[in-house]
Amino acid sequence: MRRYFTWIFVKPYLGRIILYFILVCLATIFSIASILSASNFLNVLFSQELSNNVVSNPSLLDDLLSSFYSKIIAYGRENALYIFGALIFVIYFLKDIFTYLASFLISSVRNKVIRNIRNSLFHKFITLPLSYFSKHRKGDLLSRLSNDVIEYDENVLKSIMALVSGLIIVVLYLTALFYIDYSLTLTVLVVFPIVAFISSFISRNLRRSSKILQQKSGNIISIIEQTISGLRIIKAHTAIELMNDRFVHFNSSYTRLRNSIYRRVDLASPISEFLGNAMVIGLLLFGSSKVLSPNSSLSPELFIVYLILFTMIIKPAKDIPTSFFNIKKGKASIERIVEIIEIENQIIEPDKPISFPKIEKGIIFKDVCFSYEENLVLKNINIVFEKGKTTAIVGASGSGKSTLIDLIPKLYEPTSGEILFDNISSKEIHSKSIRDNIAFVTQDTILFNDSIFNNITFGSSSYSMEQVKKSAEIARADSFIEKLPNGYNTFIGDRGSTLSGGERQRISIARAVLKNADILILDEATSALDTENERLVQEAISNITKDKTSIIIAHRLSTITNADKIIVLDKGEVKEEGTHSELISKNGIYSKLCAMQEL
Repeated sequence: MRRYFTWIFVKPYLGRIILYFILVCLATIFSIASILSASNFLNVLFSQELSNNVVSNPSLLDDLLSSFYSKIIAYGRENALYIFGALIFVIYFLKDIFTYLASFLISSVRNKVIRNIRNSLFHKFITLPLSYFSKHRKGDLLSRLSNDVIEYDENVLKSIMALVSGLIIVVLYLTALFYIDYSLTLTVLVVFPIVAFISSFISRNLRRSSKILQQKSGNIISIIEQTISGLRIIKAHTAIELMNDRFVHFNSSYTRLRNSIYRRVDLASPISEFLGNAMVIGLLLFGSSKVLSPNSSLSPELFIVYLILFTMIIKPAKDIPTSFFNIKKGKASIERIVEIIEIENQIIEPDKPISFPKIEKGIIFKDVCFSYEENLVLKNINIVFEKGKTTAIVGASGSGKSTLIDLIPKLYEPTSGEILFDNISSKEIHSKSIRDNIAFVTQDTILFNDSIFNNITFGSSSYSMEQVKKSAEIARADSFIEKLPNGYNTFIGDRGSTLSGGERQRISIARAVLKNADILILDEATSALDTENERLVQEAISNITKDKTSIIIAHRLSTITNADKIIVLDKGEVKEEGTHSELISKNGIYSKLCAMQEL
């Protein structure tokens, strides 16, 4: 995909791009026409006889132009100047119009291509398995969506367009130069291989260095993001100087690499300009000797026009190697973007998915194993979450509780074994259909910088204010919401920063209540609540779990003593299973956990 990356996103706009190059051609043609017209017109205007024209053997174009200008001069030489001035004005006006239209068109195409790349990257991010984000820095991922996309636009898209349009302009100008004097133009072309060789020499290793630069840029964003997130701990441990020194050291390394790359890139322009100036001087000397030689076909007037056209070719010719530099520099950003887009999603959706069933039995785990790469987390899990009953999962930290419940909504796929909803395998059901029938309350309360209403109704716009208020009442959240300045329309900041931990958790519970799904998963739902709020929310949970298949992960064992079934996990295996009283009587792992909590 790396080779055809640009083509994939540019292809939908191929017609507009072709039109852009046509407009570039027209603008260049009118630019050349204005200069050539001046030469021919002035020659006819100041010549006593038409036979003294520019060349000894005039071409068909010379004949046509001379005939046209002779008709203008027939109105009088002074009037002819005004007519010709108006003609040149029209030619320049058309040149500028075509130049503007070309720029207007290609800017729109570039912006749409970048928009589509960002959309593709963002969609890929939100569909990637959770395991990917646990192994990669958030700052690096953010850098690919922002810095790398901008780098691609500035150094690849822009340079490709500049390269092709530059080649078109150079070819058209060279055509005009060949028309005036082919032998002189052939001599000029000798320098181009030299420019190409020097350009290749300077750009050596530029691609590899640019990739390292992009990685370091992502690391900088990651360091900043981690520092801001952990600012409270940094200040509490008086580690401000330590973190600052780390950042300064890394930033200095980043700056040195950036200087090295940009020095090489910036070297392209002065070298090209030096070679261009050398060409002009050599051309001036060589052309002048040719004009002064006997029986020369090149008149002084036309040689001046030749020099003007040649100076106008220098900039687009100079832009060609610069474009090559930038494209090589931008290839690093392409690789980092494609690296994300090419990641295969481990969650394989069925080609012909079955609708989520009306559960009669429950959720069944059959010989389920799961591993993160080579680390086996769950081993031969065989359990049943019965319909309409509450099942609690307990165990020490790292025993695999959260991983186990993440398998139910297909946030991960089992390494082996299968999960059944009644008799239908989860592999036969689309993940969206499964998740539509599950309500979550997680340990890490995820709220968005939006209104409380939109946070509670997150994922659907079909709920009314009355439904939202009812859900908030059940979650014991209505009392503090009503006291806020704008009630349910109050914005709560990034991750709900304007609310306390308990308030955020109750908003999350209200969201689950509103969804009213048949399956309810509570992962440490009361962990952020004080004793009073925990009691209130526990009552609310007891009400909403009635007639639902409820799965609860809890460290506070006091919250699950009334569960229909308690499953004890230890090092990824089911060690005990039963009610609270049954497990206490076994005097096993669960009993020891209760003793530690003085339950």
